[in-house]
Amino acid sequence: MTGFGRSPEALLRAAALALLVCGTPTVRADEPGKRVVLVYNAADPDSRPLADYYALKRGVPTNQICGIHAPVAETISRTEYNETIRDPVWQFLTRQGLIEQEPRTVVDPVLGPVPSLVTVGSKISCLVLLYGVPLRINSDTNIVENLPADTRPEARRNEASVESELATLPTTGVPLSGPVRNLFFKDFSEEFGPPLNRQMLLVGRLDGPDPQTVRRMIDDALKAERYGLHGRAYFDLRGIQDKAYKQGDDWMRASYRLFRDAGYECDLDDTEAVFDQDYPMTDAAIYVGWYAGNVTGPFLRPDFRFKTGAVAYHLHSFSGQSVRTRTADWVGPLLAKGAAATMGNVFEPYLTLSPRIDIFFERLLDGAQFLEAGYCSEPVLSWQTTFVGDPLYRPFAVSLDKQIERLKADQDPDLEWAYLRKVNLLRAEGGADEAEDLCRTKAKALSSVVLEEKLGDLLRTDGRNKEAITVYTRLLEHTTELYHKIRITSHLAGTYESDKQPKLALAYYEQVISLIPDPKNAIEYYRKARGLAIAVGDDAKAKTLQMKIDELVPPPPPPPEPGNKK
Repeated sequence: MTGFGRSPEALLRAAALALLVCGTPTVRADEPGKRVVLVYNAADPDSRPLADYYALKRGVPTNQICGIHAPVAETISRTEYNETIRDPVWQFLTRQGLIEQEPRTVVDPVLGPVPSLVTVGSKISCLVLLYGVPLRINSDTNIVENLPADTRPEARRNEASVESELATLPTTGVPLSGPVRNLFFKDFSEEFGPPLNRQMLLVGRLDGPDPQTVRRMIDDALKAERYGLHGRAYFDLRGIQDKAYKQGDDWMRASYRLFRDAGYECDLDDTEAVFDQDYPMTDAAIYVGWYAGNVTGPFLRPDFRFKTGAVAYHLHSFSGQSVRTRTADWVGPLLAKGAAATMGNVFEPYLTLSPRIDIFFERLLDGAQFLEAGYCSEPVLSWQTTFVGDPLYRPFAVSLDKQIERLKADQDPDLEWAYLRKVNLLRAEGGADEAEDLCRTKAKALSSVVLEEKLGDLLRTDGRNKEAITVYTRLLEHTTELYHKIRITSHLAGTYESDKQPKLALAYYEQVISLIPDPKNAIEYYRKARGLAIAVGDDAKAKTLQMKIDELVPPPPPPPEPGNKK
């Protein structure tokens, strides 16, 4: 990622959006749909039906549905953006009385006093771009702005995502070159609204590989709001120490802690490699990772599917350069695999100017809407981020106890996941016995493999290895899903190893190896098995295992002979 670690201070323009923000936090509106304007592309036949569907589901007034005629393409020129998106949307907002402006004289830091229009009233907070509306604005070399002589090349760039550019719509005279400081960044007020919505808007999109995916995203968000977001959370760090990039790992590690503290089952990997295709990722509700150019790992498995309402994010310079694809980049493929919300970059953003994912999740877990959490985490506007998902989606809108009440009443199978969070929270609060009792009781009552696995994990953590082995063995007999079986078998192997039973541990590690489809993804288990084979004195098996390791990971070539320049 070129220049990913550069300081944002060198890139920000203080002149734009420089009005002071004042006032007290407002109370969250009971009908948030009334603060939303939907923008569809009349040139795409699938765009308007999706706008109507969302408006019906979220209570968006029909007079707040704006049709434009834009190119049916993801990438457009600056002129096309101005003429087919910016100007028509602005005319719609003012004509409908949703935004009000008055003439004022403002002081430009370069030109001095100049006549301008200032937004004095706004009835809306959010613009939603529907499937079919262009995604990104290409760089325009014909744009020449009066910038300081020492302005760095990065700050002279004028390409941007359509929604990040539209976010500055209420403020006139915003320079096109470089990013603009986001006044809502790190703002933990209860909601986005007056007076800040007179200076900026939250702009996201309901988009994806196809219209069916977008409709499913809308439905999934509504379901997850009612019942909660349930499943496992996965965090794929890089283990990087370079100061320019380490903060990316820091954000993700902080996100991991947030979900662990919220009671989720969390996997964290801090090695350079991304999760491989055979990593036992199952029941994923949260995914965060970096840094691969195209979708990879478990998401390539034909049977992989996110849990309902899942939020997924892969940090990469061009992760969102297209959203209408199922196989390239990250945004489109994650949505195609069942995620309800994600974000990405349409052009190079630089690490320090990309969303702070830890802030995003902190705000989301606190009950904020998806788009509010997104813009709270984004340092700049008029830049490269695209937020894709229902902007009003609040996966943590209701308490865990309320989720359990609703899941029980409606006999929803995700009840076991809600109890799993309850078990983890009880244990974190010091109620280990109470947590174990709840886990046992509900595992039996619900015939839950999820809670049965958790019971084994609790026993193993407490050093009660023989009891854990009994639970895992029983569970393995009833497990049919391949990657769940891989995870349980590896738990058994590790537990036997901890219990000083190396022969049985070796047998189960070999079983794990036999289950993993691609031997290259079993290297870790080959190495563990080899070490145990040596420990039990099975030299022949150790040799065979080492030969397989050498085949899969060839050793480095020997150093050149002394005096041999080659």
